Amino acid sequence: MNRISKWNGNLVVGSPSKGCKLCSLGSKMVLFITGRCDSNCFYCPVMKEKRFDFIYANEQKIESVDQAIMEAKMISALGAGITGGDPSLKLPRVLEYIRSLKTEFGSSFHCHLYTSHALSEEQLRKLISVGLDEIRFHPPSLVLTDAIKTTIINARKLDWDVGIEIPVIPDKEKQIVQIIDFAVESNLSFVNLNEFEITEANVERLNALGYFAKSEISAAVQGSEELAKILLKKYRKSKITLHYCSASYKDRVQLQNRLLRRAENYAQDFDEITLEGLIIRGRLIFGEQAPMQKIASYLQIEFNIKSNQINIDEENRCIFLNWNTIKRLSPFLVEKYKDHIKSIEIIHQYPYQNGIITYLEPLYED
Repeated sequence: MNRISKWNGNLVVGSPSKGCKLCSLGSKMVLFITGRCDSNCFYCPVMKEKRFDFIYANEQKIESVDQAIMEAKMISALGAGITGGDPSLKLPRVLEYIRSLKTEFGSSFHCHLYTSHALSEEQLRKLISVGLDEIRFHPPSLVLTDAIKTTIINARKLDWDVGIEIPVIPDKEKQIVQIIDFAVESNLSFVNLNEFEITEANVERLNALGYFAKSEISAAVQGSEELAKILLKKYRKSKITLHYCSASYKDRVQLQNRLLRRAENYAQDFDEITLEGLIIRGRLIFGEQAPMQKIASYLQIEFNIKSNQINIDEENRCIFLNWNTIKRLSPFLVEKYKDHIKSIEIIHQYPYQNGIITYLEPLYED
């Protein structure tokens, strides 16, 4: 009987792990615990500027557990995916963050962790003792060493979900089959098969090795999806879960849903939220000498704009309003405050402080 089914546009044999299910909702905070890693995978997708001992929560650089908790609240997180680099290189930090997140949000706050390392039994016990719910092993460059095998077997003895997560590299079918066979024999919870991707960090190396994007608008590598389908068919009657995760799914579903959750908490009353999780707002940019407080007060009084419908950003010399309001008032604003205004525009941006602007409609520019 064919057990391959579609799930959120992906293909799966069995049922996705709880970590994957929560990621699909955008409810997992991505906690990049360190950029350090000594595995030297030839396809490493991590940008060179992030391969240092920094911490990021949903791509925002942080320096404390409190900041991680704040970011988790911003997306109404139900869990965290701990990644890197290799988090196990900073195990005390990992333990601290898991312990603190569980204390703040409760034991149901689901944490999963990625590692390429062969961990000791003591390290595994420390991870499960602070509440790690799911551990995902990544054999470096798809080489399943005896040390990694031993670690996975030891991890399987503990009460958590244990799986393997690897990229589907088109010419590495033999190695991937060996990994899946080991996972089946060891009765692991799942094997996640990620569509192989090209990034800015690895494009030159991958192109030199003969790996190319399957289209001009995709970062996915030619042949990866096709091999994944062959593997799913081969293991369709497997007793463990095989989950193929496409590159487009990560952007279209995971990232979009995470942005939507953050936008709901980040947006001001005057913002509009797009279906992609971006916010739309109007922006007035002023010169250094502009009396922004006075201008804002005048707008509130003259046009009956409530205090929750206007925001002053002194640091960036901006006033934000509803995009429709600023479009309607722009002729008046130019006429009355031309000497102070540098530009008037409607922007679409990611729901972060100084978030990336994806669209800008200029209404006036000095």
